[in-house]
Amino acid sequence: MAGYRRWGKSKFQKNPESSFKLLTVVLVITLYLIIKEFSSPVIRKAPRYGARIQYAEWQNGTDGADVDKAEKVRGAMKYTFWNYREHAWGCDDILPVSGGNSTSRNGWGAFIVDSASTLALMGLWDELALSIEHIISIDFSTAADLVDPFETTIRYLGGLVSLVDLIDAGLVPTNIIVKKTRDQLVQQAVALADSLGPAYDTPTGMPWPRVNFSSSQGVPDPPYVYLENPDKVRYDNPVIGPARTGSSILENRVLTRITSNSIYAKNATLAWAPLVWSKYTSPWPGMVEAPLDIVTGDPVGRQRHWDGGHDSYYEYLVKITLLAPSSDPYMSVYRTTFLDAAYALRGHLSSRSASAPEHTMQHLFIGRQDDKSYLNRQGHLACFAPGTILLASKFYEQPNLRTFALALLEGCHHTYTSTPSKIGPESWSWIPKFGYDDPEYTPTTNRQQKEWEKMGYWSTDARYKGRPEYVESLFYAWRITGEARYRDWAWEAFSAMETYCKAPFGYAQLTDVFRVKPEEWAGDGEERWIDMQESFWAAETLKYLYLTFSDADVASLDRWVFNTEGHVFRMIR
Repeated sequence: MAGYRRWGKSKFQKNPESSFKLLTVVLVITLYLIIKEFSSPVIRKAPRYGARIQYAEWQNGTDGADVDKAEKVRGAMKYTFWNYREHAWGCDDILPVSGGNSTSRNGWGAFIVDSASTLALMGLWDELALSIEHIISIDFSTAADLVDPFETTIRYLGGLVSLVDLIDAGLVPTNIIVKKTRDQLVQQAVALADSLGPAYDTPTGMPWPRVNFSSSQGVPDPPYVYLENPDKVRYDNPVIGPARTGSSILENRVLTRITSNSIYAKNATLAWAPLVWSKYTSPWPGMVEAPLDIVTGDPVGRQRHWDGGHDSYYEYLVKITLLAPSSDPYMSVYRTTFLDAAYALRGHLSSRSASAPEHTMQHLFIGRQDDKSYLNRQGHLACFAPGTILLASKFYEQPNLRTFALALLEGCHHTYTSTPSKIGPESWSWIPKFGYDDPEYTPTTNRQQKEWEKMGYWSTDARYKGRPEYVESLFYAWRITGEARYRDWAWEAFSAMETYCKAPFGYAQLTDVFRVKPEEWAGDGEERWIDMQESFWAAETLKYLYLTFSDADVASLDRWVFNTEGHVFRMIR
């Protein structure tokens, strides 16, 4: 098929035969399971490890919708959509403060594709009809700028195949969708996936960091930088992080199921095989080291963590065991690898904060390891971990992980409730109860010192970017534990976003979650709002909030798997 070439004539290719001999075995087994899996797929009614995932002991209708709160979130989605429709239709993003637009995701209308599954789950049919009309007209053979396979897969491809799954499940009214439209959506997903095909044309199968759609070639991030530290290190060959090479398995497995074409699942399996079946021994089983050389497969750094750049690889390890059938021979490998990584996270990277003068409570956070140094810094992105680990704790029947996950969630909750805006910062640090290694992560300014004394942590980046990870984990906590407090926490977060992020043309990012009152910005030359609204605001943040207040049967965790962008895929067996 066009766009999918194994072991092509890359100028970086040296000796493909010597690269990961086990990938031959992986490929043979993958082709076998694909033929078996997709010959007659059906919806799976229950997980395979015994107990159902969602809480089952609801009392007095407590699993029902909180209609008023759900409708408030739905209203925020309508406000977001119609401002975009009026002022930026067809562009990737609207600028929520000025009403302008931007092209950040190759000019295909990222907001439209990324928000479509949210519109479907919210029952916003007029808006969905307009979105689908645009989606089936996109030309995925051309792109503005180089294409990021990771972001494009989770946002665009994930959004497309999610729509098809929602249609096939009968959740979209027939007056919105006819068979021709459904088939056109499949064709669009295939067109995009084929255009992304050259990304996988490397000796190891790990994708190129970028794809040039004009020349149908994968290209590196010049000059072979690693996005986590672009100013510090350069490498001999192109490199990539675990999330960017290990977060395409869900989307491509679904596309293979829909089309019965094995190439998509094959390439995605090979892309993360060097992580799952690494020939290198990590000091902590299950935890990969990064960045990785895409030509040799070697880790050329010693970074180990679950934060941005690594996060969704671990998320997909557990979610593929939910999505794929029990006959898949890799299920036990994925399960073991995830559990090893989760327990390594608990044992090596989590730490309780020391008591502070005005805040004696201690909170559990997760840092990162860089070679031999423990870095006591966590990003908002890492707040996905409580939800993912809680999901695994139920599916894999691991009560110790449940306790760990809920403790991590309480730590993320504290970063929200302790700020004046009641919204957590982009990143923060703390003084570990049992000491720390790196003097960089201590309070260095008067502001940081005061924040630590008052809250037990201090912000290292005080922005809020509209991120979903905290409310995502609240959604999982509500659906899995049934505890009403997680709904309460979600409402507190949404109320704060509604109060401080709502701008004239959408929902803006915050410059500083500690300074949100207009009078605090008067005369200093800065603005309290950042004129940006990423598509994940609609794809994830509002979706997870809505589902937290909806009936627990809507997008049930026993029937649907969420990708890292919040798009839902049907479970099969």
